[in-house]
Amino acid sequence: MIISILGTSGAFFDSKECLPQRDDEGNIKFQSAKYDSELLGKESGNYKNSTEFLLESFDDDFVFIGTKCAINFQKIILADSIKKKRVIYEIVEDDSLDDIFEKILSLIQSSDKILLDITHGFRHQPIMAIFASTLSQFLDGRDLKIIFAKEINQFEEYRYIYLNEYIEITQISLLLTGFIRTLNFIPVTNMSFLDNKVFEDFSKSLLSNDILGVERNYLLLKDELKRLQDNQELKHISTLITKVQEELKSLDMLPFFEAYQKYMVLSKLMIEKNYLIVSLAYIFEALREYCSYRFRDVCRDIKFKDEYERNDNVMKTISNFKPQNKILSRNHALYNKNKKTFTRVNELYNRIRKRRNALAHINQTKNFVSIKEDLNQIIIDVEQLFNQEVLKSIYL
Repeated sequence: MIISILGTSGAFFDSKECLPQRDDEGNIKFQSAKYDSELLGKESGNYKNSTEFLLESFDDDFVFIGTKCAINFQKIILADSIKKKRVIYEIVEDDSLDDIFEKILSLIQSSDKILLDITHGFRHQPIMAIFASTLSQFLDGRDLKIIFAKEINQFEEYRYIYLNEYIEITQISLLLTGFIRTLNFIPVTNMSFLDNKVFEDFSKSLLSNDILGVERNYLLLKDELKRLQDNQELKHISTLITKVQEELKSLDMLPFFEAYQKYMVLSKLMIEKNYLIVSLAYIFEALREYCSYRFRDVCRDIKFKDEYERNDNVMKTISNFKPQNKILSRNHALYNKNKKTFTRVNELYNRIRKRRNALAHINQTKNFVSIKEDLNQIIIDVEQLFNQEVLKSIYL
């Protein structure tokens, strides 16, 4: 399908009608220009406008978008070319951006292979056409080529160029903007500048509490962002790429941190993006990992099935829960010797666990703002516990 946006260049207006200019004998007066179509694999030549070139060069279904005035004008000056083709007309109101957008988007979805010419039309239409085509890429990645007859010599010579590269840059801008706001990434197919799988894998690992995946995929994402930053074709969006790098800068320290410190970095990142349940999960695990870290000497000679059992026994010890507790079975007096410190940690742990349980169910009491304020205070309290090195000295 060929879609062309019609213009009224060369017309004069009479009683709100745009009519072709005529000589004294009544013949249509219209200045032709050369159209260099090497890029399209078609023969270059002189044509009244880009629409005539398309009609003479392609044997496809045509859809012309324009006002009543523009359509009537083109029907007159291109009558010989139009009568040989299958043409559908889509009328829009003068300068109605919503109408133009809706028509283009609807047409793009109706065919698998489309050539869209935005050479002529309203002053806003090129922008709207590119935007519409960009959205279509998000929908299903159809085969869409957008052309524009670039002026070489004023009114005398034009050369066709593809705008698809600019479309992809627009896409990347939209994707990166959304990524900065949400740290989530919408996969888009057939992109040449950007490896969307790298972004997608990072988002999935981050939002699923996959700490090993976060670290692994962040390194790949850093390399991808550096590659984008070095690409001169993307220089116009380099500031946006830098913003992504700055947004994730806190993750640079992950390889140098203990597990509990890593979880706190991620919990802060998640709460900034309003993923409250994910943030609370990271806070919860951060405190458990911190306690396990401080219990290293206590647990040195005790065999556990896995890390989960070890952490579970540590938290049971802090709460003085004795059944199936390998730590207290070895050292019966451990809790009483450290009761004051353990009680402080356990109160904070229970507070987090209670909040986590509440968020995991439908909330009917607190609003978003109060929940977020509560989580920010929990983060402050947990970090205070870490900074004061609570549990650094456990009396055996």
